[in-house]
Amino acid sequence: MIVILIVLSAGILTGLLLIKRPKIHRINNHLLNWAIYLLLFLLGLSVGTNKEVIQNLGKIGYEALVIALASIFGSVILSGLLFKLLFNKNAK
Repeated sequence: MIVILIVLSAGILTGLLLIKRPKIHRINNHLLNWAIYLLLFLLGLSVGTNKEVIQNLGKIGYEALVIALASIFGSVILSGLLFKLLFNKNAK
């Protein structure tokens, strides 16, 4: 865990030193995108080689769908309630 914090801190300090260099920002964005693509590929590789996950993919997919739909439904309801609570008072 300490290694992660050291690497993160080094990145923050480096970012602060290079904050006024737009060329560095463009290069960093491209590198960041490719790092995310690589991580997603490795995650997919890990899932694809795990027999237990592949065998239960139907069940996992169904549960993920239910969780996603419940999250969306809850977010919509809470957003509507908060909108009525916070913004309808100003209209009156």
